[in-house]
Amino acid sequence: MKQAILFASFGVVNAAARTACIDAAAAQIAKAFPAYEVRQAYTSVFIKKKLAEQEIQVDSLPEALSKLQADGFSRVIIQPGYLTAGEEYEKKVLAVVEAQRQNFAEMIISRPLMQQSKDCQDMLTVLQQIFSLENGEELVLVGHGSPHQHNPAYENLQAAADEKDLPIHIGVIEPTDTPDYAAVLARLKKRSSKKLLLAPLLLSGGAHVNEDIAGPEPESWLSRLQAEGFAVRTSLKGLGEYPAFQKLYVQRIQELAL
Repeated sequence: MKQAILFASFGVVNAAARTACIDAAAAQIAKAFPAYEVRQAYTSVFIKKKLAEQEIQVDSLPEALSKLQADGFSRVIIQPGYLTAGEEYEKKVLAVVEAQRQNFAEMIISRPLMQQSKDCQDMLTVLQQIFSLENGEELVLVGHGSPHQHNPAYENLQAAADEKDLPIHIGVIEPTDTPDYAAVLARLKKRSSKKLLLAPLLLSGGAHVNEDIAGPEPESWLSRLQAEGFAVRTSLKGLGEYPAFQKLYVQRIQELAL
């Protein structure tokens, strides 16, 4: 039986971020599951178009599944690269898989990294391994959020951090979702510390990190926090660059009890 694992992420245009984050995470999966062929798919139409303009071809999820079928794979595991089970996951992964499920003897969907409440503990453990805070410093992590529906995963992660009394504050870029910048700022103003480490809660770096989170523009999180009087240190790496984070994808697949 030919078996494959398909790592389906949103994608990223920046070549360095693609190699350091997404490709590195896929390589970690391949190392952990040598009996499976590991392939990738990007779910963002915009990113695929931008890459095509650079003559870089990356399969969409439907394209990748069609190729696996043509290549004679009968068992396929799909590991989403998403941190949360938001709108993109529902429309670009679940819907696609259901449409092609009959083309394989077995198709298994693993889950995003923070789909279940208990997943927050795994994420917090990894975040504490990744980020080393200086004396008196607090960590501000900024994720994406969902544009058309509230995504509770970020609030769940914040609640888990608060339960452990960790100096971690979770926010999202998407202005229609929460916790937004105003909510994070309100939390920070209740704290005594004026020292922050600002970092992305994202698989890969790229435009969101370089512009929305840590960009020089006055509306970036970095600029607004500095304007409020905080001393802000930044970490611009996508989480996918860290082996400890990459192994969360391996853990999710292992939990399928293959």
